[in-house]
Formats: sequence, C-alpha cells, structure tokens
Amino acid sequence: MNLTFRSDLTAEEHDRFVLSLPHYNVTQTAAWPQIKTEWQSFFCGLFDGEKQVGGALVLLRKIMPAIRVMYIPRGFLCDWSSSEQVSAFAGGLKKFAAEKKAYLVRIDPEIVISETAKGEKKEIPEGMQRMENLKNAGFLHKGFAMDFTSYTQPRFNAEYFLTEEDGQPKSDEVILSGFDKKLKKFIGRYTAERGIAFRAAHGSEAADLFHRISEHTEQRQHILLRDGGYFRRMAEAFGDNCTFFFAEMNLDAFMAFCREKIEKENDERAKEDLALAESLRKESETAVLSSLLVLESRDTAYLMYSGFDDTKFSRFRTTNQIRYEAMRYYRDKGLKTFSFMGIHGDLSGSLSDFKMKFNPTIVEFAGEFELPVKPIRYHWMDKAFPVMKNAYINLMLRLKGKK
Repeated sequence: MNLTFRSDLTAEEHDRFVLSLPHYNVTQTAAWPQIKTEWQSFFCGLFDGEKQVGGALVLLRKIMPAIRVMYIPRGFLCDWSSSEQVSAFAGGLKKFAAEKKAYLVRIDPEIVISETAKGEKKEIPEGMQRMENLKNAGFLHKGFAMDFTSYTQPRFNAEYFLTEEDGQPKSDEVILSGFDKKLKKFIGRYTAERGIAFRAAHGSEAADLFHRISEHTEQRQHILLRDGGYFRRMAEAFGDNCTFFFAEMNLDAFMAFCREKIEKENDERAKEDLALAESLRKESETAVLSSLLVLESRDTAYLMYSGFDDTKFSRFRTTNQIRYEAMRYYRDKGLKTFSFMGIHGDLSGSLSDFKMKFNPTIVEFAGEFELPVKPIRYHWMDKAFPVMKNAYINLMLRLKGKK
C-alpha cells in the first residue's frame, strides 16, 4: 500500500466517499457540521495512491483557553481490519491535531464487539481485533463502562433489524409479534377509535412543531435537549433524510368517541376526557400528542430525539405506536435497521426498559478511544474533564429551571 493522509478535502469529496459505503453513520456525513455550528469542521481522507480508502469528519472545539479537542463522531471510516490503514490514519490525525493545537483526538467508531438478541449474546471476534489495531496505533481505550452517560456517545444501542435473514422485509405481523404484550395493546384499533392518526413530515415547520413537543420532555425528565434552531438546522441540512413523526388526535372524532362512551356506560373518565377535548377544540381541530425526529443513512434510521405532551391524554401511550409507524415507514423505504439509539448495557433505568419492549437487538460497540497529542496536558485533562462536564450540565439544568 502507498497510503497518504489529507486534511483538505471538500464537503463534496467527503460525501462522495462516505455515501458510496454500504453503511455509514449520519454523524459522519457532510451535513452534520451544519448542525454542530459551535465546532470547526474539517474533512480528512486516507488514500492508497489515487483511490480514497478512508475518511473522517473531524470536529475541533476550544473548551477553555488554550485547550482544544478534536472529535470524530462514530468514525473515522476505513477498513478496521487493516492495521496499515488504521496506523496511517492515526499518524495523519495526530500530526493534523498538533497543527491545530488540539491536545487529543477522540473517536467512538462503530466497531461492534457483541450482539444480544432474545437474551443470547454473540461475541464478535473481529471487533476485538479491530480494537487491538487501534491500540497498536496509539489510541487509548477508555474502558467498558455499562452506563449511558460515561462517553460522548452511548456504548450500547438498541437496534431493530427490519429485514429477515434472507434480506426480505419483515411483515407487520412479524414486527408486532415481538413487541411486549402490554405495549401492543395501545397499537391499532385502540388509537384509531380515539381519532389518533400518525403522519411523517419534513422541513422547518415540522421542526418547530417538534421543538414545542420536546419541551414537555425536557421539563418532565429534567434533561437538556436542544433549542428550536438546532432542530431547524437539522431539517435544513438533511432535507428529506430528516423526518418528523407526529401522533395527532382529531378532536371532533375523539369527542364523538367520548360521548358514545358516556351514553353507553356513563363513563366518568370519558366525561373528563370530553371536557379537555372541548377545551382544546377551541384552539385547534387537532392535538399533537407525541413526536419523533429520525435521521436516515443508506441502510439505517436513527431515532435521534422524541417527545410527548404529558398534558394531553398521555395514558393513551401514543409513544408506542408512533415508533411502530416509524419502523414500518423505513422498512417500506428499504432500510435494514431502525436504531432506538442508546441504552444502559445492564438494561437499568426506565429508558432502557421502554426501548427493550420493542424486541431490539442490543449492539455493543467497542467504546471511546483517545489519541493523546500533548501528553502532559492530556494527563491533566483526563482527570479534570469529567468533573467540569458534570458541573456544566448541572449549571445548565439549574439555569433552564429558572426560566
């Protein structure tokens, strides 16, 4: 091999390589830096002669005076089984980071080391070998933490495979058959008779509506999501590859359902529901109950964000069917995987419990790696950064709570 590293690729050159791959993560496309506007972005490539064999969207950020970090989300991209490619890419990145005065390069590549389906875990030996190639090239592995928050990206993802082993799309019946029994209760007839329908939308107007719904999730769970501008940038950068899903109640249909329940059963809950529906009907014909934001690559749909309005009929659990509808949507588009994204490796917590009700496969990635560029500064920041990160998150939560 005659491997050379370049750090001057254009966005078009970068995407030409990335989009030619059978699989790529959306965070490695040229669209991603249009969203991450607080970072500088660069497109790097590895070439064997004239042929590009590797690529990376590299993000650079100053986190405090004289402290800069480089981060390559879910990358870099190369043949991980080739120690030559990994070593050449690492060498090029280290030199480039030094030029940009970054003290480290952080990566969290999609190197899979195990998959667990229906309680049966399958080790991926190739993944462990690829980890060794990275370590031999100078990257330090940051461990095998099981939780959701230790790393920049979760080490465990819940992913549902939309195709059978022979490559054929799974039927609705097959998908539903694996769902938790209690979850299935709220899918199909249950929502239809209450006037609830599901739709997919694109563009800035859908992004604004999604943001309004997601604010309820922030308040309920005391977490930080994103502002409206972030979601609009996502819609603009990814175009039709950014889809918003909404569960919407036709209030006239629901009021008719309530009146029938009252007439036949004198149902007290139906009377309360009718009163709320009548109040909402004064403002609009429909009520948005829940929403999803999904980005798609060539073969995978990534559920990036979700939200639901707990002030409007939250017990109808539209969060169940809206995910099912999104899975069907991408199956029909020919995608292979629907990613529910991060979970705890030990399946602890309500978020992990909810995602597992959809019968996904637990995909375990190798985790996070760091390439020290300035060893003394790296040693100091390795101890200090986690403390600063937690302090920042707590401060942002407090400030948001005062608004």
